Amino acid sequence: MEFDENKAIDYIKAHVENPDIAKYDDDDILLVIDTIFEYFEKYDENEDFDDDNEKVIAYVKKQLAKDKDNAISLDHVAEIVEAETAYENTLDVKHYERE
Repeated sequence: MEFDENKAIDYIKAHVENPDIAKYDDDDILLVIDTIFEYFEKYDENEDFDDDNEKVIAYVKKQLAKDKDNAISLDHVAEIVEAETAYENTLDVKHYERE
């Protein structure tokens, strides 16, 4: 199965425990997804994502903090990143293989 941004967003919203996260606009969630992929394109495409969750979360938080228009609370980043990881695990793909 290929990575699908819309399905990833739906999966994230359906699988987070915090109901506030599910209320975010799809574009806001997509910004987090894009930032996750940016991390792997820049730094770590050869390593296993599960081993680097903390690095990815820190990177996403840092990038989002720079964006004054960002609507995502930095407190919600970890849960979104973990849900995105779970979505990718259902596909058995690596971050840098996204189409």
